[in-house]
Amino acid sequence: MKSSKEAFKLLAIVLWLTFTVTFAIWWFRLSGTHIALLAKLQPDEIEHWNRQYRMIFWEGGSWIVLLILGGAALIALVQRETWRVRRIREFFASFSHEIKTSLASLRVQAEALKEEQPSSPILERLIGDTVRLQLQLENSLFLASQDSIQLYLEPLTLQQMLERMREQWPSLKIELTKPCTVRADERALRTILSNLIQNALVHGGATEVVVDPKLKNGKVEIVVTDNGRGFDGPLKSLGRLFHRPKSSSGSGIGLYICRLLVAKMNGQMDVVKSPRGFQIQMILPGAAL
Repeated sequence: MKSSKEAFKLLAIVLWLTFTVTFAIWWFRLSGTHIALLAKLQPDEIEHWNRQYRMIFWEGGSWIVLLILGGAALIALVQRETWRVRRIREFFASFSHEIKTSLASLRVQAEALKEEQPSSPILERLIGDTVRLQLQLENSLFLASQDSIQLYLEPLTLQQMLERMREQWPSLKIELTKPCTVRADERALRTILSNLIQNALVHGGATEVVVDPKLKNGKVEIVVTDNGRGFDGPLKSLGRLFHRPKSSSGSGIGLYICRLLVAKMNGQMDVVKSPRGFQIQMILPGAAL
């Protein structure tokens, strides 16, 4: 399936080709009509006007042929680029799947060793790095396929999803104020919450994250707040791809992916000022408390 950008490029090329070829044909016919009229008005110069007509014929014909060949070349280049991008995405998806499998196996083995040595800081660091790599890989997959992301919306329980995340970030207290069921894509919502929790821990130095769902105009507003350092810069700068408001800031991919996935689920996400820490507000449709 072609993306909307690729379809737009092809449509633009076809429209340009149609307009220019039509204009060239109109010019060709108009020039021929004028030369024929001049030949009738000046019968003594008939040979001169015949030469003029042949010149117009070859110039106009060459112009039209070049326009058609140029348009065909542009279409071929767009198709080639589309094929190349598709192959790169397929390779990246296959490669990422293999890495995800290896990381999952490494994490399971590290967690098994952690049960035998619960006080080992090396194993804790290894598990944390594995979770971080898995999240970065998931972000990269969404970023690479952002033009063709297909999400499956289904009822999901926030409580069950956060229970799994408590196991991934054992040093962080994750609290849900009330039970909530949202209609969202499981992989997308898990990625969104994981990014917010990871940012709270890494960039905010938080020890607690509170997820507070509220009913709002028939939808559910999910407010995610942490007790970290927060952000004292312009909030509009957050979530821009590869934009770093500070030297200690990340690449911005996490919040960018969060905004992208929330929008793909027909929702809205905003970063708001908070008296403490960092706060995100998400509105998801078709959800219930």
